[in-house]
Amino acid sequence: MDGDFKEKREFPRVEYESSLIFKVLSGDRLVARPDICSRNVSAGGLLFRTSTESSIPAISRIVWTELDAKLRDVCSVISNDLVTHKAGILGKVVRIAEGEPGRSYDVGVSFLRKKNPPEEEVLALLKN
Repeated sequence: MDGDFKEKREFPRVEYESSLIFKVLSGDRLVARPDICSRNVSAGGLLFRTSTESSIPAISRIVWTELDAKLRDVCSVISNDLVTHKAGILGKVVRIAEGEPGRSYDVGVSFLRKKNPPEEEVLALLKN
């Protein structure tokens, strides 16, 4: 491995595999997606895996995931800075890659932060 490699992540990842309640923002409402399992999480975002191609949101789509107590603890370092909604965190899809070839997909989500103003769609959702 190249000795000049420098990790670009702001927060370390924690392996965490669990089923997720996950929704994609569509207009001003959230639409549930099935078959989602987290792979790892950090205070900056999460990586999940799905075997259902229709569950893959597009790059830059706003998503919501419900957090259990363990995930809330991992994210507590920046919890005052996260954009939250009804016991969950809003994020933006930043990466899509093939997981197990021909069987699954990995999707990276970066949590939205209050210091970066949310998009109009998110603002409309938060008013409801």
